[in-house]
Amino acid sequence: MQLESHANHRHVDLSSATGPAFFRMADVIRITALSRATLYRRTAGCKFPPQVHLGGHACGWPRGALQQWIDDPEGYSNSRGLVDLAEPAT
Repeated sequence: MQLESHANHRHVDLSSATGPAFFRMADVIRITALSRATLYRRTAGCKFPPQVHLGGHACGWPRGALQQWIDDPEGYSNSRGLVDLAEPAT
């Protein structure tokens, strides 16, 4: 699936089966052409997918969440605010 990047209208293909499951900050900045500060601001405003904790000090964006934003950057809304990958407490 070919996608257009928000700022510079490059085609971005995140559907590759050989691509990463999570994207780190440098990758997301390159793909979206948004600054680090803008990513954090949009995440806080639920207008960009939140990062998930990958272990240690590592965080990243799940491919699917980033794909949703790329599909409709102006219409994206993360009404949940946070992505919780943990098992529900019993």
